[in-house]
Amino acid sequence: MAKKEKSDKIFVLDTSVILHDHNAIYNFEENDVAIPITVFEELDDFKKGNDTINYEAREFIRKTDKLASKCNLSDWIPIGKGKGRVKVVMNETTGTTDACLVFKSTKPDHLILNTALSLVTEYPDKKIILVSKDIN
Repeated sequence: MAKKEKSDKIFVLDTSVILHDHNAIYNFEENDVAIPITVFEELDDFKKGNDTINYEAREFIRKTDKLASKCNLSDWIPIGKGKGRVKVVMNETTGTTDACLVFKSTKPDHLILNTALSLVTEYPDKKIILVSKDIN
């Protein structure tokens, strides 16, 4: 069987995943990982403090800063041998369903949902999977 050249899945990470594990982008094998820009905005609010989630936010920001020193984070960046790529998604709008309109709110969760929806439109041949540890 021939080896696949590219991942057929894109995992979209919610803020809760990163606050649980700052190494989360490395946990998806050879698959690609998308981080909505809203996640970074939320992490900025969590980086100050002495709790575990504050540490996780700071460490994730440090790791992505290191990746950004070599590449533009809005492009797909390889994250290691046997791993996929990571990208920060700046576009949180979609030509199809808009979670902000459906829920009549522009909460960060709805913007993150819109990121996943926009990737469905942009990459119709890939399976888009939203990953969250949020109970709701």
